[in-house]
Amino acid sequence: MVNYLHKAASISALTLVSRVLGVIRDGFIAYVFGASMVSDIFFIIFRPFDVLRKMVSDGILSISFIPVFSAYLAGNRKDQAVAMFSSGLILISLFSAAVISFGIVFAPLVVNLLAPGYAGDTYAQALAALLLKFMLPYLFTILGVALSMGVLNSMGYFYIPAATPIILNLVIIGVTLFLGEWFEPRILVLGAGVALGGICQLCLQVPSLARCGMFTRHRFQLIHPGMLRAGKTIVPAMVGAAAFQINILAAGLMATTLVPGSVSFLYYAERLVQFPLALLVTSVSTVFLPALSGKAATRRLNEVQPAFDAAVRLVFFMAIPAMAGIMALNRPIVGLLFGRGAFDSAAVVQTGDCLFYLVSGLWAVAGTRLFTTLHYARSNIRLPFFAGLMTIGSNLVIAGFLVGPMGVSGLALSVALSSALGFVFLVTRSGTGIGLGRLGVCACRALFISGIMAVLVRWLGGFWLSGGSLVQGIGLFATIGAGAGFFFFGAALLGAPEISVLKKVFLGKNDHG
Repeated sequence: MVNYLHKAASISALTLVSRVLGVIRDGFIAYVFGASMVSDIFFIIFRPFDVLRKMVSDGILSISFIPVFSAYLAGNRKDQAVAMFSSGLILISLFSAAVISFGIVFAPLVVNLLAPGYAGDTYAQALAALLLKFMLPYLFTILGVALSMGVLNSMGYFYIPAATPIILNLVIIGVTLFLGEWFEPRILVLGAGVALGGICQLCLQVPSLARCGMFTRHRFQLIHPGMLRAGKTIVPAMVGAAAFQINILAAGLMATTLVPGSVSFLYYAERLVQFPLALLVTSVSTVFLPALSGKAATRRLNEVQPAFDAAVRLVFFMAIPAMAGIMALNRPIVGLLFGRGAFDSAAVVQTGDCLFYLVSGLWAVAGTRLFTTLHYARSNIRLPFFAGLMTIGSNLVIAGFLVGPMGVSGLALSVALSSALGFVFLVTRSGTGIGLGRLGVCACRALFISGIMAVLVRWLGGFWLSGGSLVQGIGLFATIGAGAGFFFFGAALLGAPEISVLKKVFLGKNDHG
């Protein structure tokens, strides 16, 4: 068991670096452009690409690709695995070329679909169309990196794919810093950085793919049977595993009809929610999906499931205090990370409120992602698909009721509530073999300690909020440390078994599980 969790912890470390750089990137964007119409335009055009990237990096293409690819490897048919990869690469290239061409020719039409609130503003429409053309090549690199990730993860190479987002953040930061004066309006530099960063990400994968033998000669098939099987599950997998991202996209579209800056408020809040989500969930699912898929292909899933059960409880054990801490320190976190330059105090308040409501659904999003991983490894697409449909549909209904009285905060709360409804539906209908009783006890224990911890960190936050940036930074980290210390001390007092698992993972003890 600890072998799997230790790999997940290592990937979490790389993910942490990526997310820190992502916060620095977003902080720089906030400093230069603030929360304004111009930043809204960038985020609304960037959002579909970002959502697609998160979908595939969280495993949408990998969920449909990995089980089939892993089955070929488990059956000692690597030649078919290589042929499947080549077929996928060609199909992705053809699809991307068609979409990019359509997007360039019909950019104004696409902008009207993405930003209905800008229908009467010719400048906003023209700027959005130009940004779209800058970023369209990023589509191919997103899909290419996802395909490469599926191959490398299936063959046991986790670290290069996990480090790939670091490259994107570094390139965007570097291009914005050093080439910003070359673009007019300056916001276009962000579009150029996104496109260039995607190319660099894809190039990073090539040496590892070559070492895995993915470029060896073989009998070529344009549509390989494996890709045909994987392709049939892509859309249902997208709905099932990425309902949260689809809801965020829908919320962003609705936010274009609200006051300027609303899209930016929601974007920055969602970026901060992605921080704990990626650290706790993506790393675990990245490690376990290939293992579960491979064992399922050889009918030995029971060898991995005990470790997966422990991983699910561990994720809930960590996600609930993370949620409580962020809710207690929502505005101080936003103020410290983004509250400078063009990002004024009003933007801090609005973004902090969005963060408070959005992060309240962290536990549900995390749970949905993990349960969906297990279902997909078992080739069960149907149940996650219906759970995703429920999540998306309920979000549209709830948002219609909340956006009027609450504005953009209502959109954030709607996403959280719909995530909870979808998770409850998925769990109650699952029959996965996971010990739901033990999971419930773990969650209740974590919720009890986290409630007390949230009061503590909120009280501690009052001592440093009025200080300068340095005082606030030190105070925030000290408060987070105190909250974490209290939580783990309380969990140890209550005899939480997750504490011993964490010790084994981070102290390097091995049970050969």
